[in-house]
Amino acid sequence: MSIKDKIRSSADMARESITVDEWDVTLEVRSMSARQRAKFASSFDQGATTDRIETLWRSVLTSCCFDPETNELLFDESDMEWLLNEKSGVVVDRIVNSCLEVSGLKEKSVDEAGKVSSDSPTNMDAPILNADSTSS
Repeated sequence: MSIKDKIRSSADMARESITVDEWDVTLEVRSMSARQRAKFASSFDQGATTDRIETLWRSVLTSCCFDPETNELLFDESDMEWLLNEKSGVVVDRIVNSCLEVSGLKEKSVDEAGKVSSDSPTNMDAPILNADSTSS
């Protein structure tokens, strides 16, 4: 087997089961692909705004959340309206942060303007979003 074949066949995507007590469910979060992660990180170059955060949440929720029984994506774009309008921001934020953590995306700090202050948004130390940065 060539090195390229070995790399391609390796299972390097992280997975983690998380229990959402408020919903009485367990779901699986999986890391983003390299392309998803690059798109996510590059979207923070202009700073966080409400629209940008919602767009990022949509992207993360529709690409990283899986049904552990079927191995299929849990949410698609058609679910975002009810999920973001009817469900607790604290709960959704916790799920999004789990997705970011399993994807290796953490942030050193976010300044008051909501801009990423680290030089490398892919080498982050703290969750990008937390209960203080969002409303429920």
